[in-house]
Amino acid sequence: MKKNYLLLLPFTITLLQAQNSQLYYSGKFLTVKNKEQNFLKVYNKNSGIYELTDEKGFAIIAAQPSDTLVWNQGKSTHVIFAYELRELKTILESQTEKKSVGNIYSKDYDSLVSKEAGDDFSIEKTKTHLSKKSHSYFVQIRKLRQRNDSIYTLKRLNNRTLLFNGSFTTSFDIKSRNAVPATQSRYVQGRSESGSLVWKGPETNEMFSFGPDISTLGFNGLAYEYDQNGRLTPWIDGLQQAKRYDNSLFKTTVGYNNQLNVNAFIKEEYNEKIRLSLNLGQQKNQMYFIDQFDVANTFKAKLNTEMGGYSINLAFNYEEDKATNTNRIGLFNRAYQNSLLTPISFSNEQNTFLNNGLQRSYSQYADNPSFLFEQDSKYRYQRLERQFSLNAMKNWNDFKLSISQSYDTNNIRNLDQYKPSAYGFSNGILNQRTQNSSSYYSNILGSYTLGNYDFKNTFTLNFILNDKKSDVYNSLTNHQDLYQRTSQDHIFNYNMEIHDYDFEAGFNFGNSFYVSNTSIKNNYWLPKASFYLKFSDIFNWNNYSFKLLGSYTQLSSEPEITRSYASYATTLLSAENYNQYFPVLEAESFRGLSNINTKEWKVGGRLNIGYYISLEGEYFNRKNTDDIFPVFENNQLKLKNAADHTYSGYEFNFAYDRLRLGYDMYTTHKVSFFKYKDIVDRIANGYQNLPVSGFKDIYKTLTEGQALGSVMGSYFERNAAGQLIIDEFGYPKKAEGMKMIADPTPDFVMKFNHSLVYKNLSLDINWEWKKGGQLWNGTQAVLDYYGRSYDSGEERNTKNYVFQGVHSNGSVNQIPVDFYDPNRNVQENRWSRYGYLGVAESYIQKADYIRINNISLSSTFPVNYGKQNLKLTFYVNNIMLWQANKGADPNQNFYDMDNGRGLDFFNLPSFKTFGCIVSLKF
Repeated sequence: MKKNYLLLLPFTITLLQAQNSQLYYSGKFLTVKNKEQNFLKVYNKNSGIYELTDEKGFAIIAAQPSDTLVWNQGKSTHVIFAYELRELKTILESQTEKKSVGNIYSKDYDSLVSKEAGDDFSIEKTKTHLSKKSHSYFVQIRKLRQRNDSIYTLKRLNNRTLLFNGSFTTSFDIKSRNAVPATQSRYVQGRSESGSLVWKGPETNEMFSFGPDISTLGFNGLAYEYDQNGRLTPWIDGLQQAKRYDNSLFKTTVGYNNQLNVNAFIKEEYNEKIRLSLNLGQQKNQMYFIDQFDVANTFKAKLNTEMGGYSINLAFNYEEDKATNTNRIGLFNRAYQNSLLTPISFSNEQNTFLNNGLQRSYSQYADNPSFLFEQDSKYRYQRLERQFSLNAMKNWNDFKLSISQSYDTNNIRNLDQYKPSAYGFSNGILNQRTQNSSSYYSNILGSYTLGNYDFKNTFTLNFILNDKKSDVYNSLTNHQDLYQRTSQDHIFNYNMEIHDYDFEAGFNFGNSFYVSNTSIKNNYWLPKASFYLKFSDIFNWNNYSFKLLGSYTQLSSEPEITRSYASYATTLLSAENYNQYFPVLEAESFRGLSNINTKEWKVGGRLNIGYYISLEGEYFNRKNTDDIFPVFENNQLKLKNAADHTYSGYEFNFAYDRLRLGYDMYTTHKVSFFKYKDIVDRIANGYQNLPVSGFKDIYKTLTEGQALGSVMGSYFERNAAGQLIIDEFGYPKKAEGMKMIADPTPDFVMKFNHSLVYKNLSLDINWEWKKGGQLWNGTQAVLDYYGRSYDSGEERNTKNYVFQGVHSNGSVNQIPVDFYDPNRNVQENRWSRYGYLGVAESYIQKADYIRINNISLSSTFPVNYGKQNLKLTFYVNNIMLWQANKGADPNQNFYDMDNGRGLDFFNLPSFKTFGCIVSLKF
């Protein structure tokens, strides 16, 4: 636009004469980052006229004193004054560069009129001279330094500046629980006696909720230790109607997180010489249980500087975590289980203890959740971690050397306790578990580069040393386990890159050694290779490119010695004996094992279509040999090389970036498709059908030819045609033994990310869909058994029902049954006849779900002309969850174990979170 004004200079005289009284405002318009805003619309609100800035952000607009100019769609304003206005002629002349006529210089003329004049004191004749190490810019000289009698050195003036910046972020979140299994709210504690349904109080230790309808009962109003309203009795006029008690453990809670980050650094010209960073953080995470929370405090310091040509980084991290309780002994699952099984006729909240000091619960074979959470010390879990690290790096042209060292200590204390009268531990039990770990890490990396951008070769040699120690002490057994491992990785790598206009290629080859004092065999042949080929502007289409890539890698690894395998103790118990779970046995040793050897290869490609659309895909195959799993042998917990398995699958990703919807409005969409399977190829002798997690009567297993972690459980007996076998009482017959009944592997998982940006507002949504896979719903099985499930409440009055199937002789079943016949023993009804877990096969459910993981809305507000900014974010997590199963979130794990997905035995529900984050950068 500036050039257009210059072309109009010959015509400005007439224009100025016509507009002699008209004044104009001129200036450049910049962004908050001081960049020129081209083609910005500047609007005079008083006169209604507007102008667009040129490519350098310059604009001229007619105005009068006190007129108001607005831009950025009216958000930025400026009131102009008389001294800022000029005539158009003056503005245009100021935009035209003026030059004065200089003297004409001629060597011939100079030679005729001048004669050489000698200067005995000139610098050319001096015996002293400047050092070659002098600075070339004399305007930046600080001082003249004499090195010897004849040499002087000029030093540059260093402009050192001390700067500060940082950020403060605070957030709070509100949590509430997600889906939980439905329970019946109609029938009270009790069972049938002599054909009648009878309420049986807590003093009878009744566990079943197959009693009468609560609407037929009332309180007698007499003193009763288990209920302040009295005992239940058949209702008659004048009695207080019986209450339905809500024994839910969950409540809405609020947590917070504060983070302060401060940076102080010294700059010389454009180079940063030294930087000190400090980070302070505090977080309180409030669980959705009664008075259960954890607190974390962090302090991090980092110093970056240059010394002797080395770039040096020093860091210190301090973290402290404290929690009222953890789920190490399954405490939360146990409390949750008892809250669901508590009959509607009993209130856990009224009192925690009886007059004799024992816990007040609806049965001596059950616990009051409030009693389980009763504790003496405020924090039963404490963790303290400290880490020191040093990194030094130096470049010698094509050679680079990097040295990294770190030392880490981690101290963990768990106080696990059940007080006297707890179900399964009538005398109480207490164990203090302490784990002290230390780790030393050293990494020396050297690389040498040959060639340039067109053809570059890099040779890398890497040496890694890890030394780890861990000791675990359990006071209950008065036993200490000591673990130590020193491992070395020696890695040689060669990388080649080729760049030729619209073609790129890269090749990488290498080999590594793995040496460890806990492995029975070191590995000196671990090759790896990878490549990529990229073709840009294919078919001469701008920004249409295709990239092909692949890799092959061999690795050796060992299980982490700081990991505890104590939770594997659940496999020693039947589900009905869950109350005896109290893990104290640790792995005997990490020695005498073969390495877990992995061979993995990948192949994939990426296609870019224009500037906004991309599509990529990858197939992978990873074979794990001699993988390690825990087993119990001779009452000892040991680790064994038990199986080989292959994890394979493929993934596709599609992205549409910055799709323009309107002025200042863009949207981005990303979709990923993921499918995998993990098949057991070989089982070591003696470990076929080895439990991976779960209980003794229902567990995930290692079975050759099956998916890793397939579920093994009880099942119904069927004939060769697949028909159910019906017993002489008219019910399906439970088969002997166990078999494979479920595979938790999904058919596929799809994830979606959507982003919408309008000016300084940003809306992000991500959600996922998991299709396929199965889980065992043991929560439903136990609720059915005790008559607490919603289905048992709705269907217990079903009569003359005929199950489809055949008898052992092949005849079609025609025997009608009543689901709950008061004339029979309570354990002969539809839900209790098969035992505590029923028939596991009938509780296999689909694990499909659709979940909105996160929705966030954020906006950034400039402060102090853009030098600082304030960012405000509102978010919700897990706001919507549709699931095919009846119970907890399918993503929740059995007793919070890493390999427990696929088993639901009173798994804790996930939670939805509503939160706000405020971040100020200064």
